[in-house]
Amino acid sequence: MNKIINLTKFFLKTAFSNMNTKLGMPSRKNKIISKILYLILFLYLTTIIVLFSSGMVESLKIINQQEIFIGLILLLVTTFCVIQTIFSSINIFYFTKDNEYILPLPLKPYEIILARTNVLILTEYIITALIGFIPLVVYGIITNMGISYYLLMFILLILVPVLPILLVSIIVMIIMSFAKITKNKNKFQLIATILVLAIVIGISLSTTKLQDNVTNEQLANMLVEANGMVDLLKGYFPTLDYAIVSLTSDSSYVALFEVLKILILTIIGTFAYIFIAQKIYFKGLVGNLFSSSKRKTVKIDEKKYKDSRLYKSYIAKEFKCLIRNPIFFLQCLLPAVLIPILMIALVVLEMKNYNTSLINEQLKSFNTNTYIIACVILSVIQFFSMFIYISITAISRDGKNAVFMKYIPVSLYKQYIYKCIPNILMGTITTIISIVTANIILHLDIIMIVLLFILSTIINIVNSIILIIIDLKRPKLEWDSEYAVVKQNFNLIFPMLTSMATILIIALSGIFMANINVYVGIIILTLIFIVILYFVNMYLYKNQNNLANKIM
Repeated sequence: MNKIINLTKFFLKTAFSNMNTKLGMPSRKNKIISKILYLILFLYLTTIIVLFSSGMVESLKIINQQEIFIGLILLLVTTFCVIQTIFSSINIFYFTKDNEYILPLPLKPYEIILARTNVLILTEYIITALIGFIPLVVYGIITNMGISYYLLMFILLILVPVLPILLVSIIVMIIMSFAKITKNKNKFQLIATILVLAIVIGISLSTTKLQDNVTNEQLANMLVEANGMVDLLKGYFPTLDYAIVSLTSDSSYVALFEVLKILILTIIGTFAYIFIAQKIYFKGLVGNLFSSSKRKTVKIDEKKYKDSRLYKSYIAKEFKCLIRNPIFFLQCLLPAVLIPILMIALVVLEMKNYNTSLINEQLKSFNTNTYIIACVILSVIQFFSMFIYISITAISRDGKNAVFMKYIPVSLYKQYIYKCIPNILMGTITTIISIVTANIILHLDIIMIVLLFILSTIINIVNSIILIIIDLKRPKLEWDSEYAVVKQNFNLIFPMLTSMATILIIALSGIFMANINVYVGIIILTLIFIVILYFVNMYLYKNQNNLANKIM
């Protein structure tokens, strides 16, 4: 056990060593100011989460459906842990540089596996604290829950993510055990991640406990029953069902029994995980360490480059960097499209399990072309936008080669804008997916759709420029692997902050202009963001040279 703990500490130190330097934090002289700034940042994040959580709980209390909040938060925690594990586990288990130094040491296989898994689970707890602990505490305060609720909540937030993480890790190990048969490590890593994602989605859909046929009367009853809607959330992931029952049950005996079931399943799952992992993990690890890539001779088409325009070549170069590098593709590009499609697809698939005539009748009687609905759609688009990490890593991805920006005969301002284009385009794709889905469900007016698209595009441009300014001020140019750019980079919190700030502006406009005409409201909001865009763009243009001071 001591070896596992010490090895876990070593892996954590390896991952987060020299954190001040890696995260772009100030020197020792400014440590106090740095800590104050990060405390303010944490308090801001906490405030946003508290406001949204309290608002949602209060709204659900009106219709006696507050228990839905617990189910949604636990589902959100589990979903985020699964997604993060899919995109992180391959790198933590197989693509860390200390593997070749660890293998010769007198360590047992299960000790290395458990230490690596501990690092994975501990990093996931950071997400759990933000999107799980704080909202559930807010729920407990608003609904006047007793001390037993908080104890159960704390235990469940520790236990619930474990089994999904172990399940995804096993799937990763099974796929990576074939690494030795491939000679192209980068392509195999990309294919492996996509395969894991597809398998996890398939398992999630196939293990749902929702009934295939539900009558209108049954659906109506579920909508009005206190625990009816919570039942719709169960069955997606291991232990989620028991966790929801535990926190929503009125009986302390039932709650404890459900926690006990989760604990037993987690222990059994852990032993099964260790047994299977010892059989397959090292096959993939050794195959990865000793696989090599073929060298290819690249033929340069001179005519193609002569005829190409500057902006096209520059933007194409940015996209090639994102697509050809598996880490950048998986962490920066893929989530921008995958997450909205995945979340929307799950909703659509589950709606097919029901007779939707009752829902359609209610929607027809409800005026969906209102400013409140517009604000909700815009907020959803901004929620999806926080997963786009292209602009926030635009400079950092170049590493030490970023210095060449200063020497090529193109103005720095133009280069900054060109680097923003991929982020804007991916944001546009997210916007189209969201608006099309909203139109299918809500049957929006065509003018409203056009105005929403224009406004979302302007917001997208604003956030893209803001994020590249942040990356210029805090570039991460010293890195030993691409993984460090997107996982050991504190800048990645800023897409979430900018999206939350935007959502806050949209929500405030919805509150103060709730009864305004939808077209007038969207136009007013568009004008506000055009003004913001003007000042942000002018700042980037006037300070283009000063912003490049840290590129060296």
